[in-house]
Amino acid sequence: METQRTGNQLALTWSVGDIPMGSTIFESRSLQPEASKKQLLVMDGETRLVLVTEDLPVFFTIQKPDGTSQVIGERIIPLEGCFNFRDMGGYTNEAGKTVKWGQLYRSSLLTNLTPKDQDALEAMGIKWICDLRSTSEIAAKPSPELANIKNRHIPIGTAKNESNETQKIDIPDDHRVYEPLMGESYRVFVQSIDGFREIFDYIIEEKELPFLFHCTAGKDRTGVLGALLLKLLDIPEKTILADYELTNQYADNILGEMQGLVDVFSGGDKEIELENFRPMAEAKPAYLEIAFDEMRKKYGSVDAYLEKGIGITADKKAIFQSMMLEG
Repeated sequence: METQRTGNQLALTWSVGDIPMGSTIFESRSLQPEASKKQLLVMDGETRLVLVTEDLPVFFTIQKPDGTSQVIGERIIPLEGCFNFRDMGGYTNEAGKTVKWGQLYRSSLLTNLTPKDQDALEAMGIKWICDLRSTSEIAAKPSPELANIKNRHIPIGTAKNESNETQKIDIPDDHRVYEPLMGESYRVFVQSIDGFREIFDYIIEEKELPFLFHCTAGKDRTGVLGALLLKLLDIPEKTILADYELTNQYADNILGEMQGLVDVFSGGDKEIELENFRPMAEAKPAYLEIAFDEMRKKYGSVDAYLEKGIGITADKKAIFQSMMLEG
């Protein structure tokens, strides 16, 4: 089963046999216990329904005749002032269990959230937001204060006590240098063990879900953390790479953000063809595989990196999986 939104039309499609005869489908804007649900009329034998709605997000709950239920959410949530906002639910792990919808969210920066976007985050019931950006990035584009949502700064790939001052640097004109630079960045992310440990410990100890994590583009730092979260849930690597690649539909948005970074770090006195940065705007599986290879090189496997590097014991992994998996 899957959802696809086009404008104000949200379609839910399924295969014959996915939904048992006699099931009832409800739609709601939130998975919070107090959220109201609306029953949808579906004829036996149908395999598609279309809902006309401006609401974000929308969840479908399928109540089956045997008393069990199944939730289907939206993978991509098209906010107005934030791109690459995604729900990480719905993936099936190696044991056949499924990641719960509406618990893990990832996105780009939140600086330009509109009132409607903020309303959507409130409907999601997000408890806390983890900002993976550097201190200087946050100073340049701060996130808004959101009612009833904690905002924690846990930088990945940079020093936590870095200066707020932006240093002018020389930015190369040759696009060929950027792909190798991306690979090196992913190796650096792997070294951010303290940051990853702080994030995982907070999730497991505080059990505050749903939660949202983001960087600037929602691609690199967010991509590595997202991959580690899915890996801890025993999601196959092929699925993890496919999830990472979903960011590519936002490459032009990411290039737009890079224009601002070029202006900041070059002092605004150097004109560079923005297309030169295309390799940095793309979510190439090879980038994430470089991070995985670095983990294997230093620890033997990605699982060992999570256990010996970050400190995710078997008990902690079991707790996290009990929070995040169903079925």
